[in-house]
Amino acid sequence: MAPRLLLILAFAAGPVLGQTDLDLVLEGFEDAPLSPDLQEFDDIEDVLEGFDFDSPADPGTEIDQDTPPERLRISGSLSERLVFNLAHDAPDPGETVDHRGLSSLRSRLDLRIDADLGTDWRARASGHFWIDHAFRLNGRSGYPAGFLDEYEQEAELGELFLQGPVSENADLTLGRQIVIWGRSDQFRVTDILNPLDNRLPGMTDIEDIRLPVAMARVDIYSDPWTVSLIAIPERRFDKRPVPGSDFFTARASPPPRDVPAKSLGSPEAAIAVTGVFSNWDLSLHAANVFDDRPHVEGIGREARLRHNRIWMVGAAGNVVTGNWLLKAEAAAQTGLRFSTVPDTKFSRLSVLAGAEYSGLVDTNIAVEALNSHIVDFDDRLASLPDDRRRNEPASAIRVSRRFQNDSVEVTLLALNLGLTGENGAIQRAQLSYDWTDSVDLTMGVVLYHPGEQTPFRGIGDNDRLFLKLDYHF
Repeated sequence: MAPRLLLILAFAAGPVLGQTDLDLVLEGFEDAPLSPDLQEFDDIEDVLEGFDFDSPADPGTEIDQDTPPERLRISGSLSERLVFNLAHDAPDPGETVDHRGLSSLRSRLDLRIDADLGTDWRARASGHFWIDHAFRLNGRSGYPAGFLDEYEQEAELGELFLQGPVSENADLTLGRQIVIWGRSDQFRVTDILNPLDNRLPGMTDIEDIRLPVAMARVDIYSDPWTVSLIAIPERRFDKRPVPGSDFFTARASPPPRDVPAKSLGSPEAAIAVTGVFSNWDLSLHAANVFDDRPHVEGIGREARLRHNRIWMVGAAGNVVTGNWLLKAEAAAQTGLRFSTVPDTKFSRLSVLAGAEYSGLVDTNIAVEALNSHIVDFDDRLASLPDDRRRNEPASAIRVSRRFQNDSVEVTLLALNLGLTGENGAIQRAQLSYDWTDSVDLTMGVVLYHPGEQTPFRGIGDNDRLFLKLDYHF
């Protein structure tokens, strides 16, 4: 209780926080403070350098101008992560999974290869492999088979794309990639193109949350505007907690999922128009995609989880003034289907406003507030399994400060659902230490507060301590 009480007191002076969906919760865990010297920049391009909203990030290695660039670059990391559950009680009679004590002991390898193909073309291939030893140590027999398939080990291809110019003012990118829309660090409003890894909410950094998807993207440049045309033939959806996880709180296992057929003739489609100006930027977005959130169709043995197509139109922007970065997003989604009212399509309007302040030495403070409103709300949507509300407010605060010549960073982060946190909350305190140029140590605590709305029902005992050691090469 002591760590919980300290964190609650630490955030008591901040705004009341909230959130509407597990996707939103996971977006909060990005530790990317802005420079404290923000006021020295005169142009939004300088201020936002490194925040690539609509394209994969380039390798961050500086190249000596007198040295020819390497045509092949291999980088990656090895990591060990220890997670210990703090608050679980002994399992009830009939339950086979004991969540007390050791929750994860994971060894992970990440590998990335970047190749310069000449004539301004480049390629990237990345992937990861991890294995979690905790389940063998705890006894594999107590876990459901489907759970072990998701949580015991994973080998997966990451980004895999080819990129280069097709004319003087147009670039083509083909392959698996991540495209980041929007401006929010905590929530997803217009940022809907890549699914998320939601299996361990609160434990995953932003770079591990988004999952790459096969796309064909054309970027057309006409200063200061960029037009991005995107086709997405791959059907890939969020990874969610499964039965056996302490984050799976449903009363019954979900029905089978119907994955939409992969067809080049009916890909998901999206377009973005982005303008970057002095001290501000603006982007307009539209997309026709499959909803990551499935709904149930049918009854009993005939029930299936299905994804339907939705439309999204939205806008996002930043304004820099002195030590402040102001941000806003708005999006309308149409064609939404829910399990309790399967024959009706709904629309949702989401509006976000936020600000980051970097006027204190080595300190960054970020606050964001969101509300999602379901148009023509039906009272049946408040029933399980949908568990929706007409208005679903959310807010978040992140405070980070660096010490010891930037070798130590302390981050406090809080996300709540509802105006007063009545629908659930996550609080996280983390310390990161750059031990050497290639070795990082991270430790912290994540506290979960149960709420009256899915997905936070019944997760109040999931508090965790974590320790992670990374070696970068």
